[in-house]
Amino acid sequence: MNVSVTESDFGRLPDGRAVSLFTLRNDSGMSVSVSSWGALITSVTAPDRSGRSAEVTLARNTLEEYLEGHPYYGALVGRVCNRISSGGFSLGGVRHTLAANLGDIHLHGGILGFDKHLYEAETVQEKSRSTVCFRRLSPSGEEGYPGNLEVCHAVTLTGDNRLVLDFEARTDAPTVVNMTNHCYWNLSGEATILDQEVQVMADAVMEVDRDFVPTGRLVPVEGTPFDLNSPRLIRQGLEELSAQGLGGYDHSLAVRGWEPGAPLLRNAAVLRDPATGRAMEVSTTYPAVHVYSGNNLTDERGRSGETLSGQEAICFECQFFPDSPNRPEFPPITLVPGELYRHQTVHRFFLFS
Repeated sequence: MNVSVTESDFGRLPDGRAVSLFTLRNDSGMSVSVSSWGALITSVTAPDRSGRSAEVTLARNTLEEYLEGHPYYGALVGRVCNRISSGGFSLGGVRHTLAANLGDIHLHGGILGFDKHLYEAETVQEKSRSTVCFRRLSPSGEEGYPGNLEVCHAVTLTGDNRLVLDFEARTDAPTVVNMTNHCYWNLSGEATILDQEVQVMADAVMEVDRDFVPTGRLVPVEGTPFDLNSPRLIRQGLEELSAQGLGGYDHSLAVRGWEPGAPLLRNAAVLRDPATGRAMEVSTTYPAVHVYSGNNLTDERGRSGETLSGQEAICFECQFFPDSPNRPEFPPITLVPGELYRHQTVHRFFLFS
């Protein structure tokens, strides 16, 4: 199965630098577009059971719209994704104060995280897959982080409908790293995700405080709305969460079977849409998947300029546990010189009857 890759003009930044859009297409009717600005996945199309391809992720249409601000649509998130509490962290006895962008919380890499930078891009084309590699040096002190960090993020589309995301980094001084992708998924192409089915392979969820910062406790999911080990309608889960005073899913679940030092791909989640027959299986080498049901998308704009309600998409942000630098009980995310940070997340698209 052939997979092609083309490069087109996506506009210019205010300082005049050119931004490219790379589009990967296979013979099975799937395509992926990704921008050199922010390594943003701006489009994913996949066929339904009738062979019709449609968009399955939320996005903006133009570079100008992305520059106006957006809720991390399809973004590469780092240097550390999710939340770091207390304004920073200590490493080797040295306190590092981070840029705070949610009260005193550092969220998704700070004010100018990885989603707000231009990357050098290189394409690699093979018969059964095509890849775009995005590279950038994150300098020491950026958003408060120590160490010069060389980042390589590869986005691959295969002939058998796999979207493969590889995350790599090297540093010249001890630092912390936890990168993820922030695609918002909707397999129906319709207005809501309520009648889609979600499954997450996890036995425990991270307890959080009122600011959604983990307390350090892992709580069994059995008997709670977070027990997603069997497929269930998103509508049902949201109703149960609402009865508990929660606006939706915005929680990290521990991937079953993950072990330190053994970054093997493990099944983490599945999303299915009975109406179209589309399904997406998520596998990852990370120990956690943060499930976010788009609760804060209210009043955001969709691809067609429509006002969103907060029920249009769901995210599966594969990553290490949130606030790990301040939680010694969690797997560490420290990276030191001479080591390679390497993780992978795979989205496999398929049809079911």
